[in-house]
Amino acid sequence: MDEENKSKNKKQKITIKATTQASSKLLLKKEYIVEQKQKPLILNKIKFKEPLTLTKEIKETFKPQTKAIKNIQIKKTEAKIVSTNIIKLGEQDKKNKGNILTVSNISKSLGGKPILKNISFSLKHGQILGLLGPNGAGKSTLFNLVVGKIFPDTGEIKLNNEVINELPIHKRALKGISLLEQHKGLFGNMTAYENLYAILELHIEDKNKIETKISQLLSYFGLQYLVNVKANNMSGGEYKKISTLQRICNKDIKVLLLDEPMAALDPLSISSIKKFILELREMGLSVIITDHNFFAIQDILDNCLIIRDGNVMVEGPPRTIMKDEKAIKYYLGTGFKI
Repeated sequence: MDEENKSKNKKQKITIKATTQASSKLLLKKEYIVEQKQKPLILNKIKFKEPLTLTKEIKETFKPQTKAIKNIQIKKTEAKIVSTNIIKLGEQDKKNKGNILTVSNISKSLGGKPILKNISFSLKHGQILGLLGPNGAGKSTLFNLVVGKIFPDTGEIKLNNEVINELPIHKRALKGISLLEQHKGLFGNMTAYENLYAILELHIEDKNKIETKISQLLSYFGLQYLVNVKANNMSGGEYKKISTLQRICNKDIKVLLLDEPMAALDPLSISSIKKFILELREMGLSVIITDHNFFAIQDILDNCLIIRDGNVMVEGPPRTIMKDEKAIKYYLGTGFKI
């Protein structure tokens, strides 16, 4: 009987070797737990619905070429990851349909030059707002004002009806505002696991809880195959996703600001990132996206704000923007047709 049990146990564990390059191209649709015997420690507590079946195609993909990932074991188990494990919004936030962020009559000059002139807009709970305009319009300056990198000359910024004008950047982060800048993101020589761990350990002391959280983040979005992949070896789209996950590691995340998240990405990656952002909205997260290309993001926006020369030129849902004469003349182009 003991020999029979040992035989069964051997069949339940499958040891495979994988490469960074190969694993970065494969999105495993089946759900599983990943364990690693060697450092760095990786996912070890996540439970899923289905066991992984290694098809011929998967085996071919995982043919070893480097020693980047070793001795990974895949085991089946039974549990479920839900969105509340990723972003924990309070009951009041979930029910609130009003404004989570309000910017009123903001003006800012830098070096004696007016950059923003009497800007006003609002962001509702669970909404995606597009902050659009040509390069140099003032989008990045407005983002910096919202997160607290700089302070307005005049006007008011409210988060959940609390004035935050004078709060420094770290205190605004504690209240739930996170920014992903266009040219900043992950530590290049660190893996996805290590990049997420570095942020989570700032507010979670228990190592097991940190690892469980990482497992939940990666697995919910189907990114567990990147766990041991260094940031420098990720594709542009993968890099953006892991960078975004790092930003929502903020334990009180409420508002996520994404500075040109589609920049320098191919069409397929752009489509993938847009679906990713929509998933965040479904969780209840409020998102502001800056971009200079209206057509790259208009299909995921609930509302738009187009800035030109530091002023709000037009505001409204995408359909309104596409019919606005000023928007067509000065932003979309006179050759644009609906």
